[in-house]
Amino acid sequence: MRPIKILSISAFLLIVSVGSLGAEEQFSGERALQNIATQLAYGAREPGNVAAKQNTLRYIQQTLETHSNQVTSQTFEAHGLKGTNIWASFVNHKTTGNTGRIMLGAHWDTRPRSDQETSPTKQKMPTPGANDGASGVAVLLELARIFAANPPPVTLDLVFFDLEDMGNINNLPFSIGSREFISRNPFYRPSAGVILDMVCDKNLSIPKELYSKTQAPKLLNRIWAIAKAQNATAFRDKDGSYIQDDHIPFLEAGIPTVDLIHYPFPSYWHTSEDTLDKCSSQSLQQVGNVISSLVYGVP
Repeated sequence: MRPIKILSISAFLLIVSVGSLGAEEQFSGERALQNIATQLAYGAREPGNVAAKQNTLRYIQQTLETHSNQVTSQTFEAHGLKGTNIWASFVNHKTTGNTGRIMLGAHWDTRPRSDQETSPTKQKMPTPGANDGASGVAVLLELARIFAANPPPVTLDLVFFDLEDMGNINNLPFSIGSREFISRNPFYRPSAGVILDMVCDKNLSIPKELYSKTQAPKLLNRIWAIAKAQNATAFRDKDGSYIQDDHIPFLEAGIPTVDLIHYPFPSYWHTSEDTLDKCSSQSLQQVGNVISSLVYGVP
């Protein structure tokens, strides 16, 4: 992703109380943090590291299959690269078509170059991607556990995009996987979407990303109202920047989609220092709680 210088969903969300859920049905920031650690153990999830990508892919798939019986892998080729998007669904049969359907997405790949490093040697190293990649995936995997334990009142899709972070490398664009997903699934047009990217920093700061604010204002305002009610201080009541991320192809397809992303980008962004020690279970908890409340309709 990089910076560049609608919808009301409350009508179809069932009002329930998260506080009434059992402990096993509530989001755990600690579990999400462990999901990050597991991904990092496989190595950088970039195109040149085939073993790491296969192991990570298997981990995501197997975790999802534990919680959902509708898990699909969609391989694609684009810009001379091979990628795989993963799609898990939690279907509420009371909904019809794409009415009352929410997409939650994150990219699972990492950048093959640490191009924000000052050292030419380190610039050639791939980024570990604890925050930039693994954190969004970690939240979605933990949410999958929640959705299995307490079925959502709407149909939920968790989509894991490959090849998001190849932008500006050999003239490649950002968000290759999400663009391929939109192109290859023309029937899939959910009511709303949320992208989670870089959401684990110890000093997490999520302002209102400007493409989201201008093209999905009702959904964005709903999310920020939930965050305010929960005193989720990571959600800042201020404007961010225009960010190229996986929400752009969805917005271009007319799907109101909000990008939750740390900004300004932390000092270790696109460096070899994007490691587990930068992550906080408390930050993950805030994001998980807000998204859970969005899904279950809690004000």
